[in-house]
Amino acid sequence: MDTPYTPLALAAIVHAGKGSADALLLEFVQELRAKNYRVCGLVQGPEIQKEDHSLRTVQDLDKGTLYPITQNLGSESTACCLDIGALLEASEVLRQALESPADLVIVNRFGIMEADGQGFNNEIMALIDQGYPVLTVVAHTYLPAWREFTGGLAVELTPERQALWDWFESSRQTATPANRA
Repeated sequence: MDTPYTPLALAAIVHAGKGSADALLLEFVQELRAKNYRVCGLVQGPEIQKEDHSLRTVQDLDKGTLYPITQNLGSESTACCLDIGALLEASEVLRQALESPADLVIVNRFGIMEADGQGFNNEIMALIDQGYPVLTVVAHTYLPAWREFTGGLAVELTPERQALWDWFESSRQTATPANRA
């Protein structure tokens, strides 16, 4: 007997370039909040130093706290500059979302760490398991890893406002708010 396909309330905005989906995502969060939806989680924050684009942050949507997630390894370094300790600290925002009445939880990226099976993967799975709709951003580079991670059950969105709204409305029917206040 075939099991019916049940989509997850999980989506990724698929983008082609660095930062190309961030403004759209922030505008979407503002629109949702203007309609009294509760949105929490992490988004890309401002660069720490404007002249050094490799020093990035993530920002807590509720408290505004910035988490520097990269470290300056010097101009000659070819190593990954992500700071594992800082990512772990920022992940607390997503774990706290599990105790909130959120209508949507944003996870800033499914990137290199998540593609390697680390990063915010555990938090994403816990949120989905508890019935929270989750929206993230993924670059074409990490799309195969995203598809493997989600078992192909997540929605892939074009970076367009209407696509986000259509998914959000359908995710409200898909999500099952287990243990949500």
